[in-house]
Amino acid sequence: MRRFVLCLLAVIATALPAWSEPVKGSLLIAGGDFKLENPGWSRLVDLAGGKGAMILVLPTASGDPVGSGGRIVEHLRSLGANAMLLPLAEKGFDRPPAAIVSDPLWVDRARHAGGFFLVGGDQSRYTAALLRADGSDTPLLAAIRAAHAAGAVIGGSSAGAAIMSATMIKDAPETLDLLDAGPIAGRTLGPGLGFIGPDWFVDQHFLARGRFARTLVAMDAAGYTRGLGVDENTAIIIRKRQEAEVVGASGVVLLDTRTATRRPGWPFAQTGTVVSLLRDGDRLDLVSGTVTPGPTRAAAPIAPSSPGFAPDPELPSILATGDILAPWQFGRLMAQVLESRQGQATGLAFDAADPARRPAFRMLLSRRSDSQGWAGNGVTALNLSLDVEPVRMADPLFSPAQP
Repeated sequence: MRRFVLCLLAVIATALPAWSEPVKGSLLIAGGDFKLENPGWSRLVDLAGGKGAMILVLPTASGDPVGSGGRIVEHLRSLGANAMLLPLAEKGFDRPPAAIVSDPLWVDRARHAGGFFLVGGDQSRYTAALLRADGSDTPLLAAIRAAHAAGAVIGGSSAGAAIMSATMIKDAPETLDLLDAGPIAGRTLGPGLGFIGPDWFVDQHFLARGRFARTLVAMDAAGYTRGLGVDENTAIIIRKRQEAEVVGASGVVLLDTRTATRRPGWPFAQTGTVVSLLRDGDRLDLVSGTVTPGPTRAAAPIAPSSPGFAPDPELPSILATGDILAPWQFGRLMAQVLESRQGQATGLAFDAADPARRPAFRMLLSRRSDSQGWAGNGVTALNLSLDVEPVRMADPLFSPAQP
């Protein structure tokens, strides 16, 4: 299965643009539910050129392209941008996508735009509209890439974030099934648009929907060793594919499997993945991996390996959860592991209704000697270790207590 997926992605990669070309533009990758009051919107306008900058809004993925795209256009105009709705969608407009992606007027507008925003929905609609059948760029996508290379910003939320990497999750099964049997050939993974370059995999709604496990499986199948998991109402702004900054209410998880050990075959088993949680204002050097804390946290370091480290007295002595895939549970555990006495937490992922039907999974989060972080409005946690191993749950899982 994994060999098939890697061969498929190798074919996809031959149709993508040369990664050696320099890129002057920025990316704004939002994890979904990107609220209008989020400061990332004004940052998008600034990155596009400020007041009067032309930003094209692509509503392609949306089930209501006119309505959802129109609301974003109006919001960007309220922030001073010259925003326009690009009529590229399967419904809601007079002309089909095939006509728009070759229209000289829209191609020229894209080439000279200061920014783009890709609306959420079904990410497969973006690739269906913007890529030719052979995987090469349509004229409109080529113009977007040219504008981005010259300095334009490309923003996207939810589906608009998923397409940022060269490979994307397009239709994933339930996470337990994915951990059990791996990606479904021709369905789970597909080509993205690759704006972030070849080195990073991107997933969205990350903490809110407990997606870290599915991302690890996708990274393994597609040959990635570094991933970005962007949570809801949060964005990561990336400049020239080198410098990144987190903006928003939740966080961004970094996943690094370069030193991890993957046991071959399925169910999924992997030890030594390095995970970090970045918060609003934190900065990341994508080349060196160096993290600089946001100004609200810089004065409150957390250094578990230092002699003066004081664990959080309000945390329990043993950290554990029966559902590590629950909303926001993974992020909470990361912060707690960093500040706890033992520096370790155990989480389970299983089907409580029928525990014997498929494998369960035990996740172990642990501090490392180089783990550190900063406190503030949300904890930044760097360099924790994550192990994933399949286990068998007892069946029945429980029995009535005796009186």
